[in-house]
Amino acid sequence: MKDVSTLVARQYEAFAYPQPFADLAEEISNGYSQVGDPSLYGPVLWPEGRPPGRLKILAAGCGTIQAAYAAFMNREDEVVGVDLSDASLGHERYLQERHGLSNLRLFKGDLIDVAATGQDFDVILCTGVLHHMADPGAGLAALRDVLAPGGVMVLMLYGQTVRTGVYMLQDAFRRIGIEQTTAGVAQVRRILKELPQRHYANDYVRAADELKHDTAVVDTFLHPQDRAYTVPQIFDLVEDAGLQFQNWVDNYLYWRNGAWGAGTAIADAVDPLPPREHWAAIEMLRQSAGMHTFTVRGVDTDLAIVDFDQGDWRGFVPHRGPGLFRKGPALFQRGYYQLKALDLEEFVIEAVDGRRSIGDIIGLPALADIPREERDLFGQRYFEHLWKLGHVMIALPPR
Repeated sequence: MKDVSTLVARQYEAFAYPQPFADLAEEISNGYSQVGDPSLYGPVLWPEGRPPGRLKILAAGCGTIQAAYAAFMNREDEVVGVDLSDASLGHERYLQERHGLSNLRLFKGDLIDVAATGQDFDVILCTGVLHHMADPGAGLAALRDVLAPGGVMVLMLYGQTVRTGVYMLQDAFRRIGIEQTTAGVAQVRRILKELPQRHYANDYVRAADELKHDTAVVDTFLHPQDRAYTVPQIFDLVEDAGLQFQNWVDNYLYWRNGAWGAGTAIADAVDPLPPREHWAAIEMLRQSAGMHTFTVRGVDTDLAIVDFDQGDWRGFVPHRGPGLFRKGPALFQRGYYQLKALDLEEFVIEAVDGRRSIGDIIGLPALADIPREERDLFGQRYFEHLWKLGHVMIALPPR
């Protein structure tokens, strides 16, 4: 078999991914964002507080958009984009010129050779890349070697449960001999329409809006190399590379709060578990994590962990999760996720401004008639619930 990097580069020359668009400002004004963007997810990347000064950001395997997006959203920081594909880098350069991104530099190369950039990085964005490598562990180790002291990586890997049917189809399409061509894409589309309703891929196909683009059909069903991970396999990959897992970028898929309320059989079974076992169990019970997006740090970093049962939770500063908005009376929404709120819950959500601590919020004069002990219990448990839903991010008080 030909070298995996060569095959992957050839695919992205013919079908640049993700589907390019022409104007970052327009897309962002219409709601486009990227998970893990340092300008939006600061409390997730640095629960202990964002480091001062200008950051060096690496978009490793940047594709058509990621590096330019990072430079656009983080104008005061320096961004470097690396990719195998001339076609992808060509569109990054187009966006760079269109938006005057003087803080962006682009390089052609394999992620495994990222040290050739000649610098270390405070933030490394590598989303949807490692799982396409012949040796993801070697790729992660290469990134580790250019991570600055105290730096953070944002990684995305495919989730195994949701992609089970995708791998069945990949196997079938390889046996049939479908190629990465316009005719091959058309053949895939015809076959997808004729799958039986019980096929394991159907939920994925219905949910993946990007499959309207040919480039996404190729990336999903005709890619020469990809693999998916369970939660425990992610921990193994990270630790084998000499790094440490910090947190999920969006908690929603990993705590039972997103699907089961307190007092349910599942809540009673999983709530006593330590976090890693809880997350692994929920992944298998819920089967909805098609992508795992998470952050890792170097082993020398003293991790700042959000724990509502220890430490000064009153000093935690909640920030609204990116995209959370009021949809109507007592109703909020973030992406696909809706949150119904009672009057008191609605009040405290509206009070979240990224400056007030939980203690400040539950101490507001409007809540003075509620006994202190009752307010404390509500504040502790409701903000923990919002955090486990991913609707708020938590910045920790100084240590």
